Amino acid sequence: MSPTAQGPSHASSSAATSLPPAFPRRAPWGTAGSLRAWQAAALEQYMAASPQDFLAVATPGAGKTTFALRIAVELMGAGIVEKVTVVCPTEHLKSQWAEAAGRVGIHIDPAFSNSQGMAGSHFDGVAVTYAQVASNPMVHAARTRLHRTLVILDEIHHAGDALSWGDGVREAFDEATKLTNMPEASSGLYDPAKFLGGYDLAGDDYNGLNTAVPDNNPIDCISGGHGTHVAGTAAGWGVDAQGKTFRGDYSTLTPEKLGEMKIGPGSAPDAQLYSFRVFGCSGATNLVGQALDKVLDPNGDGDFSDRAQVVNMSLGGEFSPEDDPESYAVETLFRQGVLAVVSAGNATGYNGVGDTYSDSGQPANAISALTVANSVGSTYAMDAAQILAPSQIAGKIPGDYSVDYNYSKASEETLRGQVVAAPASNKFGCEAFSAEDAAKLKDRWVFIEWANEDGTISCGSKVRFDNAEKAGAKGVVLSSQEERAELGIAGNETIPGFRVAKSASDKVREAAQAGTLEIRLGEDLKGGLRVQSGKFDELTTSSARGFHGSYGYTKPDLAAPGNNISSAAVGTGTGSIQYTGTSMSAPFASGVAAQVLQAHQDYSPIQIKAAMMNSADHDLHDAAGHTYAVDRVGSGRIDAKAAVDTRVLLYNADRPEQVSQTFGVLEYAADAGQQSLTREMTVENFDSKAHTYSISYAGSTDMPGVEFSMPSSITVQPGEKKNFQVKVTIDPARLEKTMDPAMEKTQSSINLNTGKTMVPEQARQFIASESGRIKLTEGDQTLRVPLHAAPKPVSTMKVAGNNVQVPAGSSQTRVTLEGTELNQGGYRSLLGAFEWGASVNRVNPSNLWVSSDMKANLQHVGAASNAPALKDAGKDPNEGTLSFGISTWRNWDVISEENTFTVNIDTDGNNRADYVLKTDRSAGLDFPIVRLMGYKNGSLEQLAYYPLNGAWGDTDTNMMDTNTLIMSVPLKDLGLTAENAPQIRYSVESITQYEWENVSQTDWITYSPFAPKVWFSGTESSIPGLFADAPTTELTLHRASDAGSAKALFLHLHNGTGDLSGSQGASGERAQVLPVSEQSTETPSAPRFTDVKEGDMFYTEIAWLAQRRITTGYPDGSFRPAMAAYFYRLAGSPQFTAPSTPTFKDVAPGDQFYKEIEWFAAQRLTTGYADGTFRPQDAVNRDAMAAFFYRYAGSPAFTAPDKPTFKDVAPNSMFYREIEWLAAQKVTTGWPDQTYRPLDPIHRDAMAAFLYRYNQGVLKAEG
Repeated sequence: MSPTAQGPSHASSSAATSLPPAFPRRAPWGTAGSLRAWQAAALEQYMAASPQDFLAVATPGAGKTTFALRIAVELMGAGIVEKVTVVCPTEHLKSQWAEAAGRVGIHIDPAFSNSQGMAGSHFDGVAVTYAQVASNPMVHAARTRLHRTLVILDEIHHAGDALSWGDGVREAFDEATKLTNMPEASSGLYDPAKFLGGYDLAGDDYNGLNTAVPDNNPIDCISGGHGTHVAGTAAGWGVDAQGKTFRGDYSTLTPEKLGEMKIGPGSAPDAQLYSFRVFGCSGATNLVGQALDKVLDPNGDGDFSDRAQVVNMSLGGEFSPEDDPESYAVETLFRQGVLAVVSAGNATGYNGVGDTYSDSGQPANAISALTVANSVGSTYAMDAAQILAPSQIAGKIPGDYSVDYNYSKASEETLRGQVVAAPASNKFGCEAFSAEDAAKLKDRWVFIEWANEDGTISCGSKVRFDNAEKAGAKGVVLSSQEERAELGIAGNETIPGFRVAKSASDKVREAAQAGTLEIRLGEDLKGGLRVQSGKFDELTTSSARGFHGSYGYTKPDLAAPGNNISSAAVGTGTGSIQYTGTSMSAPFASGVAAQVLQAHQDYSPIQIKAAMMNSADHDLHDAAGHTYAVDRVGSGRIDAKAAVDTRVLLYNADRPEQVSQTFGVLEYAADAGQQSLTREMTVENFDSKAHTYSISYAGSTDMPGVEFSMPSSITVQPGEKKNFQVKVTIDPARLEKTMDPAMEKTQSSINLNTGKTMVPEQARQFIASESGRIKLTEGDQTLRVPLHAAPKPVSTMKVAGNNVQVPAGSSQTRVTLEGTELNQGGYRSLLGAFEWGASVNRVNPSNLWVSSDMKANLQHVGAASNAPALKDAGKDPNEGTLSFGISTWRNWDVISEENTFTVNIDTDGNNRADYVLKTDRSAGLDFPIVRLMGYKNGSLEQLAYYPLNGAWGDTDTNMMDTNTLIMSVPLKDLGLTAENAPQIRYSVESITQYEWENVSQTDWITYSPFAPKVWFSGTESSIPGLFADAPTTELTLHRASDAGSAKALFLHLHNGTGDLSGSQGASGERAQVLPVSEQSTETPSAPRFTDVKEGDMFYTEIAWLAQRRITTGYPDGSFRPAMAAYFYRLAGSPQFTAPSTPTFKDVAPGDQFYKEIEWFAAQRLTTGYADGTFRPQDAVNRDAMAAFFYRYAGSPAFTAPDKPTFKDVAPNSMFYREIEWLAAQKVTTGWPDQTYRPLDPIHRDAMAAFLYRYNQGVLKAEG
């Protein structure tokens, strides 16, 4: 039994307190319960001052050992030191120190030798002699620099026993706990030709939130090991079967020899390395940008000639936008000749569900980066046990070792034994063994079943190991129903144990039951067996899905093995550890990039990336055999040799750094007719001979109505660069919403810590696409790149008119919907109708942290309740739903934690939210949800959740690549009923991961769910509260008598995006805000004009004009022109003092309408003629009249259509925009022959009609 096994497994201050004041047991009886006075005082002094060096002098037996170990426990517990080194005068004291340290949970290796270089990772430190230190101080100096170390110098005066000992101690331990510098290149502790330098930008304690403490030592944390593992995967030399660093000829390594190695060589074992550390021992980082600066200029001298050529970035975020600053930094490096190879991500914050749209974040979404997904390799290393008997099954078997037992300190005899099966009555070992059973188990190993047939387990591993040990067993062998278990077994600290893989469990069980089984474990067998994965070229499920074309490109770019990768374990010398993740895939690809560069030293980053993607000619499949799509795995699985051999390259002609080709997300109205787009690809021949390739397309996702076409072949001469076109043809009428066959159709969300289901199985969100790979084939060589298009059919619906007018005396009106609906192949256009609440101005993108934050810039918000409609239909209004509609000034690709919308709901009028609705995600389910939060006992807690837009993914509500959303909540969940008929208030706000202070927010808005100012009824869609957005939809608007100047907000969820730039008032095509008013009941009285008779054209309009005294006619009773006067009176005859000096030289102060004409000029409605005249007696042409009306309306933003409304007003005509605006407002309809006759003078009757329509349409809409 190891002497350390009696103590705690970790450094324990409570154990240190119970250690006798003097050890070993020199103290008087009765004093062991507390520190002596000098110890307590010295401890207080040390902890208060935290000195670099501290000297404690005491007589023999006074308790120096206890004091030193108490200091060690305190410092390790606080994270100040990681390791302890004890230096003693003699060999026997090393064991005494190790025993004492073990009692307080500090595991010291008393057998450490200088030849080891590094102690095992399971030790907290070593005990050595002064002579041992002096014989090779650099070994101990390296250990000291590698980890924050407390050095205990026992009986320090012995350091002077030999002439060289004192100097050796100083050289070895002068930098204890400092760790600010790397050892000298001459120390022999690393190869300066391999490791060129580096920098620690973080410091061990840095966590992304606190202040970094940089230094010149980029060595990994002992508690981490991620960076060490990554470096080994990219450029490690490898460790041979004997546990020695391999420094031989790599060309001599056969597959068999590679399989025997403890650690295989990195993918570029001769590559040189820089190391820039950006993480502390835990937490996140904000230091990536600084590190990339150092990649470009390692020594900081401003000369980039010493830059790295490939930078591996095994890090990243989730759900990041395309313009993240880290991605921008990657693009900058690319332009300077540095290729960034980046992990696609492991959906770490998403339960490892990589099949989640846009989960892959920065910097993986940098266009120029080579972004790497995680595939399963053909083999992986497993722990092994050796069957010694019976002979017919002798040999190594796969499995895994128990974790808590220290195998490195166990003797060979301890790790081998005869194995017998546990009795059937206690086959799981979860109960204590009877005395009869214990007699059979004594001094043997026991075979125990690990799980039931359904995979459930009856108890943990420690219980079983403890029961076996109490029965006298010397070890445990467990069966398994998994070939490679995801979770390890702890066991206990005192007996060894091994869990047998499923493939070997039956034969091991049979031999154990026969009593013929003999087994051996050992350090040499850990990780000592390479087995077939059985999942070669499948995708590791945690590998994250990237962009799907929203921003003109897809990610990732290719896949590389990253599952159960054995590489260097930090601080172990030649020890190994296995990790899984895209963090392991990226360095594999980084090494291959270095190999390509070595073979083609004139290749640019574009060409290196293209060579690797072009040669990745290995499809990845799911377990059912479906080929993964390009937005999950990119081109395919990496092929190192093919990449190095590639001399002809294929890449995107317009954006070479992308390599792949993407048409993006495309919106077409269903009736738009056949559409086509072309892109160009470049073929570049670096070979010395010509090549002729056949060109083809291999699809992975299919969408009806979409076809790619390209030439059948291409020939490129040596040194030639030639382009060919790729064409996509789209028939919008045939588009259907089809799913990627390798995609999970339904998903759920589970709390992995508790096992509780957070959201049960639901249909997930997805977008249809046509995607695959362009393939250029010549003989047995194939070049390929990803090809992708995601067409989306859209509606072109809108509510007719510029306002909604309810007939006088009525409270409701039919809302007319016009345009082209969408109803095909799983798509159905939907409409949300709301009482408008607020509109928010468009923010200048330059004022935001990143311009993509515009997707959280609110545009319009509104509220709707179907409670009145339920009541109107004779149903219970309390069963109604309250919905909030939101539109923004920019599309998002997905709704995630990266862009969050919140509705605060105040139900009691105290200006504070009582409930909160918030968009969110539930890890594992690729679908946005709406959480309802409420206050319980003073804290905000989740009360319920609902799907965004009111439906799960089996109903398309167009929630991806859009700028509209709806958050709904049952009224009863807010405690709202018709009986208390409350008036609530709500406000809306939005944030992103870059703008934690709101990008946008509204003030409090008042709304009455059971008696709103505006509500809607009609034929609902399949989603409560939403209507079919179609011309045939029966939609009725109800207006309360006290509605005042209420407005309606309409969200056409399936419309195209349109122009959201804000330029000239452009606000997109999905959100529509219209005034709601009551029609006037006023009947114009007959005009008293001698030349206007009832029945004349425009009689009503002229009468209306006269009634409002906009015209008074002439003294002779006739009706004649006075344009300026019309507009002045239309404006309400505002107070205006005309200037004494005329604006126009032909209009004097005493002239008729002088004041009105001067007002007309002051409002900039007219500028007169170039000669300074107004020409008041001239007729006004119809085109100029349109300009007057347009200017009178405030020159509103308006984009004139490309196709003219009138056949005699061309787009290049003077006042074309003003005339088109007048037509759009329905102020003019033109003549029956579709002409406008712009140069005809405006007749007074037509002018009356224009003014009447302008008042009824434009002015009331603005009101």
